[in-house]
This record gives sequence, C-alpha cells and structure tokens, in this order.
Amino acid sequence: MGEAFSPKVDLTNCDREPIHLLGYIQPFGFLIAASKMEWVVERASRNIEEWLGVTPQEIVGRPIESLLGLEVVHAIRGKLQRAIVSDTTERMFAVDLGEHLRCDIAVHLAGDSAVIECERTLDGQPTDTASIVSSMMGRLRQTEEERSFFRVAAREMRSLTGFDRVMIYRFGQDGSGEVVAESAQSGLESYLGLHYPASDIPEQARRLYERNWLRIIPDIKATPSPIEPAVTSHTGPLDLSMSVLRSVSPIHIQYLNNMGVQASMSVSILRDGKLWGLFACHHYEPRRIGFGSRTAAELFGQMFSLLMETRERAAEALYESRAQKIHQRLITAMAGEGQQFESIAARLDEVADLLACDGVALWMDERAMLLDRTPDETEFRALVDFLKQRGIADIWARQNLSAEYPAAASFADRAAGALVIPLSRPARDYLVFFRGEFARQVNWAGNPAKPVTVGPLGERLTPRQSFALWKETVRGQSRPWGQVECRIAESLRVSLLEVILRLTDVTLDERQRNQSRQELLIAELNHRVRNILNLIRGVITQSKDASYTVEQFTSVVGGRIQALARAHDQVTAERWGPASFPVAHRGGGRRLSHRAGAEGECRRARCADFA
Repeated sequence: MGEAFSPKVDLTNCDREPIHLLGYIQPFGFLIAASKMEWVVERASRNIEEWLGVTPQEIVGRPIESLLGLEVVHAIRGKLQRAIVSDTTERMFAVDLGEHLRCDIAVHLAGDSAVIECERTLDGQPTDTASIVSSMMGRLRQTEEERSFFRVAAREMRSLTGFDRVMIYRFGQDGSGEVVAESAQSGLESYLGLHYPASDIPEQARRLYERNWLRIIPDIKATPSPIEPAVTSHTGPLDLSMSVLRSVSPIHIQYLNNMGVQASMSVSILRDGKLWGLFACHHYEPRRIGFGSRTAAELFGQMFSLLMETRERAAEALYESRAQKIHQRLITAMAGEGQQFESIAARLDEVADLLACDGVALWMDERAMLLDRTPDETEFRALVDFLKQRGIADIWARQNLSAEYPAAASFADRAAGALVIPLSRPARDYLVFFRGEFARQVNWAGNPAKPVTVGPLGERLTPRQSFALWKETVRGQSRPWGQVECRIAESLRVSLLEVILRLTDVTLDERQRNQSRQELLIAELNHRVRNILNLIRGVITQSKDASYTVEQFTSVVGGRIQALARAHDQVTAERWGPASFPVAHRGGGRRLSHRAGAEGECRRARCADFA
C-alpha cells in the first residue's frame, strides 16, 4: 500500500502518492469490475465472499449475470451508459441481490472496465431527496450576509448528516484553507477561523475532489479489502478515481487519527468546475450514513455551489459595472487626444479608481509617472527592468512581489503586491497598480511547517501530531488580486492598446500633414523669393540712365523699391484684399521728373511703372 522509498523527503511526498491506484477498498461494501464489452468479471474485492459467499478466484472469468442476475445486470448496463455520457457515477437504490441482501449500487467506467460497487441499504434513509434539499435551500436563500450564508449552510449539512462537526473550508490562492463556518456539537473546541497549509490536502486529492462531489470514510480503523487480481494480463492496478469505496491513504488515516477523528465525509464546493472549498464533516466515532442521505448531501453541495457562485458573480458584476463606466469615460476622453504619455498621465487618478489599489504608476517612452503609494522613481525603473527581463506580456498579478523580485522587500510597506498591465508589443511600456502590505495574524491549526520525520510510514513526510492553535504574523504580502480585477485589467489593457495605436496613427498622420505643409510652404517661399529677386532686377534695369549720377541712380532705385513696399502695405492692410491704385502722371516718355515739389507724384508714378 505504501510508496517506495524516495531519497528526497519534502512537502511533496503527499502529492506523489497514487491515491487512485491503492488497490484496496473500504470494507463497508464490495466491488466487482467487469469488461464493458463481454460483461465478464475481471476482478473483485476479496471481501465479496462475506457478501455473496464466493471468492474472487471463483468468479473471475464468469459472466456477471451468473453472479447478480440478468435483471440486475440489465439495469446496471443502462446506468453505465448514462455514466459514460455524463462522466459521473450513476446510482441504484435498494436492489435485491439475494434473499437477505438489499444493496445500493454505484456504477462507473474505469478504462475498459465497468466498476460496480455495492453496499447494504440502510433503513430509515430519505426517499424524497429533492424535497429535503429544496427545504434546505429555501432556508439558505433567506440569508443575505456572507457569514450567515456560510453558517446556515454548515448547520443544514450537519442536520442532514448527523456528524459531530461540519465545517465550510475555503481555499486561498496559495492553496491553504480557512474554516469560514462551523456547526459543531456542544462541548467541542471550535475550529472557526483556523487556517490549514496547502500541504494538508495534496494536489492529486484536490483533483479527485473536482471529479467526485462526495467522499466518505465511515471508519478509519477498518481493515481495507484488496482487489484481486491486483493487475491483469493487459492492465495495471484498477483506477479508483471515481470509486465510492476507494480505500484511504495511510497518510490521511494518520492525519485524521492525529485529530481524533474516527469518521469523515467531504462534499466538494466548486466554482467554474474548480475546487473552491469543502464541506468537511468529522465524527469522533465510526459513522456511516446511507446512500440516500449521501445523495441528498451531494445534491445540497451542488446547489450550494451554484448559489454561492451566483452571489459572488453578482458582487463581481457590480464591481465590474462601476469599473466599466470609469473605463469608458477614460477611453472616450483619451481617444481624441494626440499625446500618449500625457493623455494617460493626466488621468492617472481616474485610472487608479478602476481597481482597489494604494497607488498606480505609468512607464511609457522611457518616462515615469507615479501616483500615491508607490515605489520611488528609481525603484520603479528597476522594477520595470525586471518586468522587461521576465518578458511580462500579459496581465501579471502578485500579492507577494518580493517572492519573485527580492528588491521589492525594501518598499513592501508601500507596494507589497502589484498588478502589471503591458501597454505595448513587444512589452516595454507598463501600467502598474500597487497594493501596500497587509500585515495580519493567521491562526493555524498547528504549526504549518510539517516536520519530516521517520514515522510509521517510513522516511517520508509524517502528518502533524499537533493541531493546537499556532499563531503567525504574515508580512510582506498585500491583499490578493481577484479574478474580477484581472478581468478588468485585461479589458483596460485591450482598450489602452487600441487607444495608443490610434494615437500613434494620429501622430503619424499629423506628422505627415505637417511635413506636407512645410514642403508646400518652402516651395511657395522659394517661388516668392525668386519673384522678388526678379522684380528687384527689373527695378534696377528700368532705372538705368546714362545721365544719372550714382546718387541719382540710388535715389531712383530706392524710391521705386519704397513705392513697391507701400503698394504691398496697402494690399496686406486689408488681409490681402483689393486696394485702390493712385493715378500717376508721366513726363517725357519713360523719363520721370525729379522736381522736389513733385516728389510724391514721382514716387506714385514710379509705383505705376512697375506695378
């Protein structure tokens, strides 16, 4: 039954134990495995002799109807088809297998084998499961506050099953668990609020909890019954992942024994098909409840999971709706602007309102903008370098930043946790939300650091001997980032990328338009400069006269250029509108008079000559 010796002894020993291939069942029932095609018995549990008076060796190779009867096998075949379609275990209640044997039967498929598990029907079992669960759910729906919701659910489960203690055990993001509700017999020590390390429930056990809604252990001291033969000519050990009677890991038996528990039952609480938590039921003496009560408990667990998920989604929807309004307002405002960094930085306080955070920082185009409680600029630049080295290209949320980036320990009081949103492809620009340290005291059920010892199971991890209250102050961590916050962040990332790309296109278009206008202006300026130069050359040419002295020639040219300037002033004074042109008097053909008294007329005439 045990695991082979491994030289490496650490907290993953439990995770490596093949609990679905132990090759034993609990003895409160018996098991038969038959080929699904020929319906010939392939294996059986050794204790079948106590139930049907035959040994596994006597029935292996025989048609199963010779053992259970044609009518029962026909019904089992029908149930198996439904089990195959739904990938679950199907049930039959109060089936007569002999003159004095009435059993409840569970049927499922394991590989190519039909696995049939039978246990004696208990008297006094509920017959109207739907009605019982409906009443339980009615009382549950009347609760509004979360703590009351969990407390009522625990009380209802204990009333249904009769266990000494029923707890609701919720898993955290790190895999550890917390008892969030409890209903216990008077006089028992309360476990409410206690935490349990992730290693208390191995990873492979969590996977089985996701496949099987209910797991029962009526008596931890009962001697398990082996399945014979353990292996066949074409298969290894029988896969008992979906088995109702599956035996218990020796490690788990020791764990329960250390707690003083003699019987237990677990009902899974799932969200989106993933393990959210458990109804953990403990009894301090052996206790088996019948298939009918277990079916009701399983149905209640399923209904509780749906209701719990609905409530959580409603709260998340409110959160997301508020964030979406802020989101749309931000994106609409930024979409019409032309500067990427400035556009986001100017609204960083509104961006911070999207998520519950203590501070937010922007890194774009090698520039930083920090708001509220964040690392300083030097620390932030170093963090950005780390993000670039890691190639963070998707939403990256951590509540313990220093676990992966040790330098973050120096600013944990301001930014112990971070949610990173990449803003470019490849990732080089980032928007980072920060949460400060959330120092808290955690009450553990015993020291969570399980010691590695040489125990009754050999040199391997031995379950904790003490579950006495053990307090720990957790530091260096922020409040965790939830899935809803990651969804909001992803939506913001997509929108910001679109805006940034749009702003980039706008910037490029504007740059191209400016460049075109500049080229046109330069061409026009060149054209006008050439015209002015040609005009001046004409003025000089028209002003040449052999009889002029240098002073006279200079005066003529200067006067004519001044006349051109005045004409230009008249045109531009009306913003390049039409202007009246004065009538000039000519004298002596093209030779103009230069009498001092007629200087104004001469200048007007000169203007007319070159207009």
